[in-house]
Amino acid sequence: MSSAEKKRLRDRRAQQALRDKKLRHTAKLEQQLAHCEQYHNDQKVQQRLQEIELLRRQNEALTVRHEKLRQLVRSWDVDPADSISWDSSAAAALQQAPQGIPNLHEVQENADLNGYHRQMLLASDAEPHYSTAAGSVGEPSDDINDSNADPFSPTAFLSASTLQPPLSKIPPPSLPSCIESSHAGSSLSWSVLPLNDDDFSVPRNISCPWFSHPAQIALAPDSPSSPLDILYGTRTNPLADEIHSTLRRRPLQDPEHLALGWILYHFTKWLVTPNPATFPRLPDFMKPLWEQSQIMHPMVLDFITWPRLRLKLIQQWLVYRERWDELLGMLASSVRVRWPREESILCRDPWSDEVKIRRGFYETFTRESGWGILPDFMESFPDVVAGVGGRALVYDV
Repeated sequence: MSSAEKKRLRDRRAQQALRDKKLRHTAKLEQQLAHCEQYHNDQKVQQRLQEIELLRRQNEALTVRHEKLRQLVRSWDVDPADSISWDSSAAAALQQAPQGIPNLHEVQENADLNGYHRQMLLASDAEPHYSTAAGSVGEPSDDINDSNADPFSPTAFLSASTLQPPLSKIPPPSLPSCIESSHAGSSLSWSVLPLNDDDFSVPRNISCPWFSHPAQIALAPDSPSSPLDILYGTRTNPLADEIHSTLRRRPLQDPEHLALGWILYHFTKWLVTPNPATFPRLPDFMKPLWEQSQIMHPMVLDFITWPRLRLKLIQQWLVYRERWDELLGMLASSVRVRWPREESILCRDPWSDEVKIRRGFYETFTRESGWGILPDFMESFPDVVAGVGGRALVYDV
């Protein structure tokens, strides 16, 4: 073989090696591009940012409670003359706190605890107060829903006077007595969120499946455009469609499906985007109680329509956790709206010809007294309903 042929052979091998190197580099770049398109698109980034924001709020809430406990323990040895300066510093911290952070009123609560912790340890009995009126819910005009209704005026922060109700009972084991205060059983401000233990980083561990897509919740309208979105699903509102799909897995009739879905939709919008416009859309009986911001619990417990039953399950969650699947399934199949089955829950707007929620039905399911439980549930779980209303909750067919 001549030297020229040897040179051509070397050149061919070098060119082939260069082509192979370029192909490998191109394949690697294509894999990286596919990975970025799958995991780094705008929707995924927004979802991760929303998850980070939810975790940040939970962390801030836990930090505030930790500091409150430390201040409370230290205050037991403080002279009465020093309590005045401590109250002033707590009030100043409340004024300087940024707006919109969960548990904002707890800073002011620290000042109240200094004057009341000795009374709390005495633990004189008092019945908690539960609000059952539905006056703060945006009601539909004539026979239409509240999708176009003006929101109510913003809910004001709790004032110092409302932070001093009567003394409460000694708390159950699930809530340490050192953080139990006279807020027991009272509703919270729009900026204070329930304390949930759902792991948002693992979608299958979230008790309410639609919360695995917080970005879609934030972009969803404040209210469904039509009750049919909740009853039959829709492609234009992912939040309403996801709630519809979840409720369809339960043996619910149309009145319960629409009523629960409507409440779940507005409660979800408030949880993800808490503000003075979303909070008044909740019925009064669905607004979180003070204990819901103090005791860690699954998010699904916040959706129980009876405040006293909701509070009992949250306080005794460790007792019912092992049989929760059975309890939840039985409760979902036993809940009823006190509405005649032969009457329609929908009507047609004579002006726009759109399907709307019937006014009478809307007024029924936005009142706590408009909900009942079948006797089968009470027979299966008598300990759950004991002391939370008893026979008043029974729905007689």
